[in-house]
Amino acid sequence: MESKRLKKIPEKVTIPLKQHDGTICEAIVKKGDPVLIGQKIGRSTSYYSSDIHSSVCGEVLSVEEAPHPNGNKVMSVIIQPMDSMETVEFVPKKDASSEELVTLMQEAGIVEHYGAPTHTVLRPEGKQIDLVLINSTASEWIGGKYKTPKEYASKMIAALKLLMKVAGASKGAIIVRKDDKESIEAFEGVEVNGKALEVAPLVGKRRLGHYFADQGSNIIVASQERIYGKKILNFFTYNVTGRKVKIGCDPTDVGVAVCGVKSAKALYDAVHEGRPFYETVITVHGTKGCPEYMLVRIGTPFKDIIEACTFEEDVGKIVANGVITGVAQYTDEVPVTKSTTSIILLSKEEVLRDQSLACIHCARCVDVCPVSLVPSRLSVLADQGRFDECRQMNIQNCIECGRCAVVCPSKIHILQLIRYAKDAIAKAYADAAPKESSNLKLGCSGGE
Repeated sequence: MESKRLKKIPEKVTIPLKQHDGTICEAIVKKGDPVLIGQKIGRSTSYYSSDIHSSVCGEVLSVEEAPHPNGNKVMSVIIQPMDSMETVEFVPKKDASSEELVTLMQEAGIVEHYGAPTHTVLRPEGKQIDLVLINSTASEWIGGKYKTPKEYASKMIAALKLLMKVAGASKGAIIVRKDDKESIEAFEGVEVNGKALEVAPLVGKRRLGHYFADQGSNIIVASQERIYGKKILNFFTYNVTGRKVKIGCDPTDVGVAVCGVKSAKALYDAVHEGRPFYETVITVHGTKGCPEYMLVRIGTPFKDIIEACTFEEDVGKIVANGVITGVAQYTDEVPVTKSTTSIILLSKEEVLRDQSLACIHCARCVDVCPVSLVPSRLSVLADQGRFDECRQMNIQNCIECGRCAVVCPSKIHILQLIRYAKDAIAKAYADAAPKESSNLKLGCSGGE
């Protein structure tokens, strides 16, 4: 879990004013203004927003639209850094009430890696959370630098308690990957409420409820197979808790808040050190000269990170957040954001340029789909613009893991076609009455 800090100061830092789902922040600095590390430069204008802070000392060059890793351009604050580590005054708030913690989270700019402001996950309007989960099944979500694994474990437990306090939840759990021996050993034996933790394996039909009762604790740590994908929250919630999340809903509709390691660590830092969320840990893959984890400041251009690595060949493609499910970048000027988890570097020889062929109906995509869809059929319907039929085949259930595209012998761009159809459906049916399929009922009330 050791991470290395990127030492080079970039020539300029680009900090997007929207690094979350919801309302874009309002810039509160202008060209020529001096800024310090941790200084607020973007202010929330609604509950569904989270403040933005400077990650460097320097001078504001401009406030303008700039490239973003999601492929679009976003209004951003461009800063010319200077060689200084001067920060604003950080004020810890160790005895904050739950209401004060909600405000603190928004003001500290804490968001989930999947884009939601964390305070809206823990305190969703009109809903009640009774269970908080920290998803620690992916190594690239490690949220900070720790001296020992036990330090990591103890801080994660403390962070979970803070998240539970904010949500008003009676129970909490940390989910680790079952082959992550370091994390499992770190949590084994850590004392919680006077009892030593035992990492519980989620096997068969056993869910968290069994282990809460078995261990007689309201906080547990469990292990399972890694689940990856862009839209895993509902699937992850069902696998871990057994609670079914209906189409068009999210885990908060069944009383579950799913947070990541980064946001948990960010809340711990805000409470114990007073530091806002202005730096993050990412992984860089594809070159021997890169450390497994790198601590970088929000707004650092990808090119500065790439230059810090030893890449013997010319970079043919840059992918943000996963080689299968990530987004290929059209420029290396895009900045690291709060949702950046990894940067993948591919040489020109590694970039696939296969020609897509007609589907041979081998059904390999069906075999690997974790949510029992028919990806081959969905991709054909999407390609033909038959979005009504995609919707009837429950395309919204796709977690965008990309396994279908990986196993396809015809090299069909299945994942991209499914995303295209989902985006089209979201826009076309925003104001239309939803349809129910024969085996799935819509509506977010209740859950099992």
